[in-house]
Amino acid sequence: MPSSGFIPDMPTSGFNFTPPGGEDNGGSFDMAQVWGLLPHVKHLPTAMLRNIPNSVIFQLNEALAREAKMNSKMSVSARLTSNAQQLVLNPVGVPAGSDDRKNCLHPARFLGGACCSAQHLWLQARDVLGVNGVTAIGNYDLDSVGCGGSVTPRGWEAIHNPSSPDLKLKLFFMPNVGNSRLSTKKIDLEDGEKALTVGDSMKEIGDMDGFRAALNTAREAMCCALPWNRSIAAIQGFLINSNYAEADLRGNPNRAAMLTEFVDFVFARNALNWENKVPFLAADDLAHAWSSWKGQRAAYFTASTSEKQKQSSQVEKKQKFSDMDDICRRFNRKDCKNSASDCKTWSGRKLKHVCSEKLANGRRCRKDHARVDHK
Repeated sequence: MPSSGFIPDMPTSGFNFTPPGGEDNGGSFDMAQVWGLLPHVKHLPTAMLRNIPNSVIFQLNEALAREAKMNSKMSVSARLTSNAQQLVLNPVGVPAGSDDRKNCLHPARFLGGACCSAQHLWLQARDVLGVNGVTAIGNYDLDSVGCGGSVTPRGWEAIHNPSSPDLKLKLFFMPNVGNSRLSTKKIDLEDGEKALTVGDSMKEIGDMDGFRAALNTAREAMCCALPWNRSIAAIQGFLINSNYAEADLRGNPNRAAMLTEFVDFVFARNALNWENKVPFLAADDLAHAWSSWKGQRAAYFTASTSEKQKQSSQVEKKQKFSDMDDICRRFNRKDCKNSASDCKTWSGRKLKHVCSEKLANGRRCRKDHARVDHK
């Protein structure tokens, strides 16, 4: 029988307690001893126990002991279902208190996670927080999860505000942390027909290792700033499930840049959804968003496909002239100083000591003799 509130401090002083059998013994019992005899009721509020007859307390302890024994025999799935049902029947009471997000932490921070849909949680947060999210700070501990020193100040500022149009993946790219203090937001200065654009000085993400690291850092930063916000986790889940768009971007030299652009596109969509009280894009939604986003860049993907076909054609042409690539020419002239087991090119490619004589059928002889000895 779960408590209706937070577990109170266990009393250290004794209270008048009549033991089984009715003898009073003329004194009080130490609470540690009492809880040892009644382990299944010690989580109940002391004020409640004081108002219950001793006989009822023992009966309650026995009933809870039987329930605990039955629960221990349940399958894990049945136990999880039972726990969920008990939480519905006995919701946790959350007392008022203070929280400074550092030293004074409210006990509600240590409640179990919500089991409603992540998008419902997002909408609940929108009703509670309003448009602009929470006050931004930057002194979170990311060292413990291996992401320390990877978030720019602008990244911390943007991630606290779910409606921020400034959230970009490169704000969580480690090379940008050092020069982020010199970077500026994009500004357009117009003077008649001439215009000057001042962009930020941040580095773009150019490789897949950097992309994966930046996305993971953004997710961990979100866990610190807004633990209930699962929008970045959804992006990462979609990309992992699609193997980072392997089917569409295999061999594409700009793969990391393309994926970064897509993530920034999703950030912008989610910011607009927050402002309009609409759920963030879940993993299933992102599959459709990717198709739509890719369709708008069809020319780029077509060009990429043509380039891959061109590369494939070049490989095929090279393969037509590759029947000598693994044969040692020096051996066939009888001037190779390497042994057959250790003959390699300067680049490390293994060479074979076999005959290179071309036969009538167009193939090489490849027997264990030099060409000069071919008969």
